[in-house]
Amino acid sequence: MAKVLGQLANTLNSNQTPTPNTNSRGTKARIPNTFSGTEPDKLNNFLFQCRLYFRANLVQFDTDIAKINFAMTYLTGVAQDWFEVDLNRKDQGILQDWLSDWNLFVDKLC
Repeated sequence: MAKVLGQLANTLNSNQTPTPNTNSRGTKARIPNTFSGTEPDKLNNFLFQCRLYFRANLVQFDTDIAKINFAMTYLTGVAQDWFEVDLNRKDQGILQDWLSDWNLFVDKLC
């Protein structure tokens, strides 16, 4: 009986946990390209790719904080350096509004 209940629990968990790049309808989204800031004309494409990924993974990205943290992992170079300064300030107790508001984050990135 315990074995059957364990198998049932595993089946239920696997059915409820979406894969990182697949939504409930099975749509696979491609992760965004990195954005360095050296080619500003690629920013809109980067943001569009992020939004597509968020839409395909609604459960994973249900808060602005989750979206911001994800997008920041795809920043490199100058763009990453710029945000790193503000993140270090957060560690010093200075909270930046853009850390919890997607629209403010996008404004800062622009």
